[in-house]
Amino acid sequence: MMRKKLKQHKTAAVAVAAALCVTAAAGTLAVYGQNAAEKQVKETAEEKLSQEEQAVYIPWDEDTLYKETVENQDIVKQVCEKYGLDPNSATMKDITREMRNYEEALWLLDEMGEKPLLAEKGEGMDSLETYIGDVYAFDGGKQVLESYCREHGLHAESARIKDLTAEDLVAIGEIAYDTSEHPKN
Repeated sequence: MMRKKLKQHKTAAVAVAAALCVTAAAGTLAVYGQNAAEKQVKETAEEKLSQEEQAVYIPWDEDTLYKETVENQDIVKQVCEKYGLDPNSATMKDITREMRNYEEALWLLDEMGEKPLLAEKGEGMDSLETYIGDVYAFDGGKQVLESYCREHGLHAESARIKDLTAEDLVAIGEIAYDTSEHPKN
């Protein structure tokens, strides 16, 4: 009896079996394709991250020439001139924290001079306030700048970075460093 029924539904059984096989094969291919795509995306992201890390990391030791660690050679000359060093022979062991702060101030004037002191909402890194907030890992940049400007007769709301001197920027950086709760080393 069972054989008779099987013979009657043989075509339907073969069709169901074929459909199951096709579905299983399609599912296997879809899973394989997804895994391959995920693997490729992961490898690409890891490669890009590795390239970015290499691009950011600048290894130097105390015998590395200072001029090799700073992109803008005019800034190197200004720092060395101010602190009485020879720009062609000064090494990293000759460079103090005070000199690096002065270097940063010169960089700010050169690269961000047209930017305002205070951030406008949604402007990102387009102000001294957001820059020092990022560098010193705190939200007190606005207060530091407003206080400094009040003491020195500047209008923080309308002033640009270029309206400050390198010495002003060093002083603001020191105040921000001292004010920040970020661990000091």
